[in-house]
Formats: sequence, structure tokens, C-alpha cells
Amino acid sequence: MIRKGAIVNFYSTVASFQEDYQNRNPGIVVAHNKGSSSPTKHPWDRESAYVLWANGEMTKEHTSYLEVLSNE
Repeated sequence: MIRKGAIVNFYSTVASFQEDYQNRNPGIVVAHNKGSSSPTKHPWDRESAYVLWANGEMTKEHTSYLEVLSNE
């Protein structure tokens, strides 16, 4: 489960997505949005997290791309 303070890696089976994150991983979740409780086609309604990456960048990610390393 993703929550604020979790240590995460970005992970995707799509190699081109993964390339952008090789210098970013790992990161810490600084905010978490649960998303809509009902199915929706709108991307802003999906579960997401703001992640501060090891290289100092911050991005908003869909949680399906985040692999939890630690929930400390």
C-alpha cells in the first residue's frame, strides 16, 4: 500500500518508461491521492502520489507504477 513517507521505486515493463527513472530511483512519497471510489476514464481521478526522487526531482505518478520498498 502506498502512503506518505513510503520509499518507492518507479517500475514499468515498458523499457522507454523505465529509462527516465534510472537516475531518479528511489524516492519518497510526500503526498498521496486515493482517487475516485468509482471507476472512471479520467486520469485525474486515479490513485496517484507525489514523489521526491533521489536526484532532487519531484513528480506526480500513478501508483500502479510505484513499487514500495519500505513503508517506514
